[in-house]
Amino acid sequence: MESDRPDDGVMVDTMGSLDGQQVRNTFQNIAPSLMGCYQQGLARLPYLAGDVQFHVGVAIDGAVKWAFIETTQLGDHAAQQCMLEVIRRTTFPRPTGGESETVVPLALEPPGAVSYPATWTPNQVSAAVAAHQMELDACLDGSSGYTLTLYVAAGGTVQSAGATPPDADHQDQADCIVAASATWVLDDPGPAGAKVTLEF
Repeated sequence: MESDRPDDGVMVDTMGSLDGQQVRNTFQNIAPSLMGCYQQGLARLPYLAGDVQFHVGVAIDGAVKWAFIETTQLGDHAAQQCMLEVIRRTTFPRPTGGESETVVPLALEPPGAVSYPATWTPNQVSAAVAAHQMELDACLDGSSGYTLTLYVAAGGTVQSAGATPPDADHQDQADCIVAASATWVLDDPGPAGAKVTLEF
């Protein structure tokens, strides 16, 4: 079931103070734009699904200082970046007592019945990933704490990919991982395809 209510599990971790209900209201106001990003992804992959957890730094004037996707297995870089751009343009209520941070989850599932790809474990693609270790090392540059979710089409080509960084300062490395994985050829999952999430 499709959800546009990012109002469960809101957490506010502050130096200043943000009101949880005001944060929920803010995200409900931008929910149509966030869902528009997701709809664009569904047009490419009808079975695109996954929870998305945003981590947002809010300045004293309510502007977004930084934002990144803390966790997700959505696996679509374009949809994830679209949602981040929506959040970065958003103005939050002014925190009390200084800058603040908030974490907001969003659950995304296609409307109606769809056939989902098979779920692979990291072991099922370990050999292929190892073959691209130099590319990954160049992207990571010694850092860690990333996830990469791939949709694998029939024939083993990467149909879509999305990554999460460990923090807002390492988005470029996550983007690099996504770009590198676009040319990978994995095992053939058959006509139903497959989905796998890796950690680096």
